[in-house]
Amino acid sequence: MAASSSAASNLLAIAMAAVVSLSLAAPSAPAPGSTATVRAGFYLAAAARLSPLDALDASLYTHLYYSALAVHPTTRKLALPADPDQAGLLAAFSPALKSRNRALRTLLSVGADAGTGSQSQTDPAFASMAADPASRAAFFAAAVALARGSGFDGLDVAWRFPASAVEMADFGFLVCEWRAAAPPRFLLTATVYFSSHVFDAPQPGVDYPSEAVARCLDWVNVVAFGLRARGAGATAFDAPLYDRASHFSASYGVVSWIDAGVPAGKLVMGLPLYGRSWFLRNKANSGVGAPVVAAGPKQRGSNATGVMSYAEVQKLAAAGGGGGGPRRAVTTTYDNASVASYLSVGDVWVAFDGAAVVAEKLAFAARRGLLGYFLWPVNYDDANLTVSRTASEAWMQNQISSSSRNGTGVRQPVRLPPALRSPAGTPGPVPAPTSAAASWLPWTKLNAFLNFGLLILVWCLS
Repeated sequence: MAASSSAASNLLAIAMAAVVSLSLAAPSAPAPGSTATVRAGFYLAAAARLSPLDALDASLYTHLYYSALAVHPTTRKLALPADPDQAGLLAAFSPALKSRNRALRTLLSVGADAGTGSQSQTDPAFASMAADPASRAAFFAAAVALARGSGFDGLDVAWRFPASAVEMADFGFLVCEWRAAAPPRFLLTATVYFSSHVFDAPQPGVDYPSEAVARCLDWVNVVAFGLRARGAGATAFDAPLYDRASHFSASYGVVSWIDAGVPAGKLVMGLPLYGRSWFLRNKANSGVGAPVVAAGPKQRGSNATGVMSYAEVQKLAAAGGGGGGPRRAVTTTYDNASVASYLSVGDVWVAFDGAAVVAEKLAFAARRGLLGYFLWPVNYDDANLTVSRTASEAWMQNQISSSSRNGTGVRQPVRLPPALRSPAGTPGPVPAPTSAAASWLPWTKLNAFLNFGLLILVWCLS
């Protein structure tokens, strides 16, 4: 009888050990309503003439942003579109797109129209609203009412960009207050500077409140483009993945956010659908760093000098810049060290993200365990939606590929190239944290399992 009792006790102990082991090995389930991945795009309302909503393929995205509604400079309220066509576009945005993709989620981006590219921006109206708790609360209530009434699933805080430590503190208060006041399952994101530290701010020590970002936002859209000023005097890549000479690269920005404590699974990396252009001083000298005399030609798409939509870049390449006259030689170059590309036609030089660049950037994002990517703006794609399709296909392929995971299902750390070495005096990059779905149980749960097993074992042996 004693032998039988002892055997039963041993079997029970083994069973309990197996239960604990299985509990440790099993991945934790995602929270209800959580976002598994993001394939997003920003639709620039001001450029609706280039690409009506009907021209978008909603199946290529999980999330689409309406960009943007600004803060009124004097009333601190949401500035609604005065133009009837723009008002109609806002009202039709979500219903029209969701009718073609029932799984699509749409968000209303609030903040000044960022235009294309520059990281050196401020938004005094947004800063004024964010500085006052009553204004923050009133603005959010009105924005949520408009968003829900128009079929949007969330808001995007497009404050580009807080320019002082005080404004960063206000940013932290704002996102956490808005999260606390948000309806259930209402998405709250932010479009942020490429790095967690703002390098070109008017004052030193301007850093995002990373703890508030990680705790209160569903994710952040990292503006990993517009990294070179147009008045630099020489050709330069606008959105390189790597840069051995400086910290102005997409990879540096991503690593800085992770180093600051924001989980990789809450980062969405931006890809530009525009090209940055210049007029060369000497068309025979057309490499990176070549002297320039001015920003490139004004285009219909961007309505600005020095900026071309992706569709216009492809048109320039196809026509050889002839404009009805004789064709000129077109040189297209892919820079493997930077993961960037450019073309030169006569005296015009354009840095842009082609299909190969997009695919390589998204492979990097997948290896780092990022939540996804966004395209800015989707209006600038060509008629075949070349970049939008390339990005969607590349991202989904990276998600199903086993090359970025080891045998346990945990993402492997990425061996970073020299381009990611931090400048002197700053901490170097660290491996990205793994996602919750592939992490071990917290020690509190482990302790509870072991104590419970011990109690059962003692009861059986007594």
